[in-house]
Amino acid sequence: MTTVTQIQVKQDELSQTNIKQFELDEASLESGEIVLATDSFGFSANNITYAALGHGMGYWGFFPADEGFGIVPVWGFATVSFSKHPDIAVGEKVFGYLPMASHLVVRPHKCNEYGFSDGHPNRKSISPVYDSYLYCAKDPGYNPQREPWQLNFRPLFMTSFVLDEFVGQQVEQDVLVLSSASSKTAFGTAFLLQANKAKRSHKYKVVGLTSASNKALVESLGCYDNVFTYDEIEHLPKQSTWLLDFAANGALIESLQSTLDTHLNKITLIGATDWKAQQKPNKKALDAEIFFAPSLVKSLNQEWGQGEFLMRYSKAWQHVAKALHNTMHEQPVHGIEAMLELYMQTLTGNADTKALNVLTF
Repeated sequence: MTTVTQIQVKQDELSQTNIKQFELDEASLESGEIVLATDSFGFSANNITYAALGHGMGYWGFFPADEGFGIVPVWGFATVSFSKHPDIAVGEKVFGYLPMASHLVVRPHKCNEYGFSDGHPNRKSISPVYDSYLYCAKDPGYNPQREPWQLNFRPLFMTSFVLDEFVGQQVEQDVLVLSSASSKTAFGTAFLLQANKAKRSHKYKVVGLTSASNKALVESLGCYDNVFTYDEIEHLPKQSTWLLDFAANGALIESLQSTLDTHLNKITLIGATDWKAQQKPNKKALDAEIFFAPSLVKSLNQEWGQGEFLMRYSKAWQHVAKALHNTMHEQPVHGIEAMLELYMQTLTGNADTKALNVLTF
């Protein structure tokens, strides 16, 4: 018997949390099922986005919870603590999508040399990319000395990686404007856009938009050609512009449209860091496209092969990790109370954005 601890949040009032504990009888598991024991996971504003978009994007469907509640998805490391699967041994360490919980029962299928997917019928997934678990022993991007970086950056940088590919395949604009430029996904993208500019034979400028309080931080990253605050958008260059929007603030996008007028000729909606914004972007009215990273991850895996995809990702990550080496610090977060405190700090926008949070039960 194993005691399972879950952190559940009220779906329509994210500040309300509930701790649930129950006993898991491993002997009752069906053939082919395994138990993943959570080793550690990261936490940032990205996880709040999962909760804020839980209804619209289906994030509440991954991990069942009590009526009216949900479990916020996180990315982390876990070890197989019990197995009824013939090909997956106890002690195997994996990286993947986990609940804010001490244990998770999964039903592996589509197993290969790199890992497996969860095919449990209780899992109502929006993309097979979120259902995949990588064996750390087979992952070229895994480094045991760099686990805090992988926990906090890998899921975000995966979006950065495929977004850079997406932009690179069709960029025609002179200026690429990234809103919420201090977010990890945005500046990860900016680093790659700069690194790959020359091979694309393009001289686009990478411009960051951020709050006044974060301007110095964003400038210090060195990945943007120019950085402007949201109060300085009138200073944006009046050239052909593609907005890569990570904020999901409809009022901001309207201001950019008004300021740039015909120069703003492409809008891609990517994230929702400003999840409390009263006005959300109207995709149809803006003639904008929605970027869903898992779809491109899936198609690139099919095009390149999973091994090649992982190698290219690892190479791109090593480039950015070297540039970011001295900008972040590791922050251990141990136990339920500390997790709840960090959750509330992140929910209210008061968390340390330079922290690599490592959460352990």
